[in-house]
Amino acid sequence: MTALALPSPHGPHQVGTQDLWLLDEDRTDPWRQGHHRELMARLWYPVEPDAVDGGVPVGAVGCGGEAEPGGVEPGAVEPDPAALPAGYLPPEVAAHVLGMWAEEGEEFGPDLHAALAGVRVHAVRRPPAGDRPAPLVLLSPGLGEYAAGLTALAEDLASRGFLVAAVDHPYDAAAVRFPDGTLAPHHEPGDDLETRYLPTRVADLRLVLDRLLAPGSPLRVDPARIGAAGHSLGGAAVAELARTDPRLCAVAVLDGSLYGEVLSTGLDLPVLLCGLTPPDPDDPDVLAGWDALWPRLRGPRRRTTVEGAGHMSATDFDALAGPLGLRGPGDPDDVFNFGTLPEGHGLARVRRELAEFLAEHTARDLRPAL
Repeated sequence: MTALALPSPHGPHQVGTQDLWLLDEDRTDPWRQGHHRELMARLWYPVEPDAVDGGVPVGAVGCGGEAEPGGVEPGAVEPDPAALPAGYLPPEVAAHVLGMWAEEGEEFGPDLHAALAGVRVHAVRRPPAGDRPAPLVLLSPGLGEYAAGLTALAEDLASRGFLVAAVDHPYDAAAVRFPDGTLAPHHEPGDDLETRYLPTRVADLRLVLDRLLAPGSPLRVDPARIGAAGHSLGGAAVAELARTDPRLCAVAVLDGSLYGEVLSTGLDLPVLLCGLTPPDPDDPDVLAGWDALWPRLRGPRRRTTVEGAGHMSATDFDALAGPLGLRGPGDPDDVFNFGTLPEGHGLARVRRELAEFLAEHTARDLRPAL
């Protein structure tokens, strides 16, 4: 199979990336009783195109040589960061992601796993550029999805000057691989979507935000310019986070249902409700949360639909599903997931919509990058 690549970002900056392993010692993992909650976040940010400083930290390694969340072994560097394009997915995670797409009894072989794992991205493993604080965008993927699946959105935002952190929610995501080799597989929700999955996601997002604003953060975040965007269940999570965390100054919901107390309390900050799928007459309650929240939005608000898009058009799969052989013309499920636009076109429109909204409400100085 020909090597796959994501759409190029449109901003003027080259993009760097790194992964962050976090441990929440104040919280028990709801899927692993007796264990603290751990999670991974992938970061993207602008870098200097000609900056070669001799190396960047490799992973998260504690002083005793054992992998530890948040720790970096002094002196652990790789020799030429300019020549190190970032990877997309570990092969075992790619296998789980594709397993979420398999029909009953269908299995995908190692060639397809390798193709997804080896998708070419545009970011390089290089530290952030400069010391000037910049606006931050938190990203939360959909249920059963994965943080790297928002790479095209994240790289585009970072190329325009934003700092971006996408959160992998373990046991909710398709799979999460930690640097010590542990793999956290997906657990399908029962009747606990609102009582376990949603509050856990909100706490995960808050943990990442806390760490990125704390001393020793790998990013220089401007605390007055923080936005959040979520796809599907991720949209419900960032809306709930905005209800309880005054550090956010703008929120974008990219398709999917909304849940939680925010439907009763509303929000005072700018909100984008970006629909990707038309109303479903067989499931009219899908957008009931949007209708409940809309009149309770007291700040600037925008509600729009990307015509011809599908539910997954905010994700990399809008560009990758066709080349991977996972999108068939006329298949009703594929029309729901990807719409009727050519592959990658829905994603391009979502990138534009999100970048314009976030620049307007968190980073007007970055508007020339649009």
